[in-house]
Amino acid sequence: MRNALTIDLEDWYQGLTSTSQQVRRWPEFEDRVVESTARLLAILERAGVKATFFVLGYVAEQHPDLVRRVAESGHEVGLHGFHHYRVSRQTPQQFRDEILRGRKAVAAASGQDILGYRAPMFSINRSALWALEILREEGFRYDSSVFPTRNMLYGYPDAPRFPYCPLDGNGFVEFPLSTVRVLGVNLPVAGGFYLRALPYRLFRWGLRRIEREGMPAILYLHPWELDPDHPRPEPTPRERFTHYHNLKGTADRLQALLQDFEFGPLSSLLHDVQGMEA
Repeated sequence: MRNALTIDLEDWYQGLTSTSQQVRRWPEFEDRVVESTARLLAILERAGVKATFFVLGYVAEQHPDLVRRVAESGHEVGLHGFHHYRVSRQTPQQFRDEILRGRKAVAAASGQDILGYRAPMFSINRSALWALEILREEGFRYDSSVFPTRNMLYGYPDAPRFPYCPLDGNGFVEFPLSTVRVLGVNLPVAGGFYLRALPYRLFRWGLRRIEREGMPAILYLHPWELDPDHPRPEPTPRERFTHYHNLKGTADRLQALLQDFEFGPLSSLLHDVQGMEA
């Protein structure tokens, strides 16, 4: 079964924990998303790989030509919300408003029907499972927000590790981010920070293990991870590690990953998962 590569299309200050929720300050920060995304698109084109880009509605409004370029390059376009608000801190109505506003912006920019969603900061956890029903009600066919591990920012460690249908009826699919089970604990091997921080041979071992289980790996990445020179506005010690660690190594590791494994967009896995659940 093919693996899935997903991109959370946001700028560096939307991915930085200390600034991601400060929406009123966003216009103050240097905008680098066009250049970093172009770098990523070039790597994917050279490798002949198509991915799913979960686009922030704010980015789609500010840079519609960029989102159109992603779509015209043959990639699937999904939704990452409008702002970068955590789902677990919203009311159901606030969440619905966010996804409707975001989908309108992303669909207009991309020209695609928006089938998939990923929550900012993987923030659909046990306390926010109500969001999945709202996504289904609004016509989404899948979600990829559940991370079956636990750390200080996110996690739903008791969730299934592999794709499943979390709701009764109509085949709505959840694509959890990838983990490997070691000594009774789920260890993340899902890309992003983990691709940058783990030795590549260990990361590759984790994906091979998932392959041996007969399941697809679901990986994520951000364009800003390919931009090691983006600003550092007094990051916290945690941000210096989780956000800025080994950014210079991201491009080489991504290219190695694309050579070692087969990837496609999440939508290409929908039929297989729905068949397994039938």
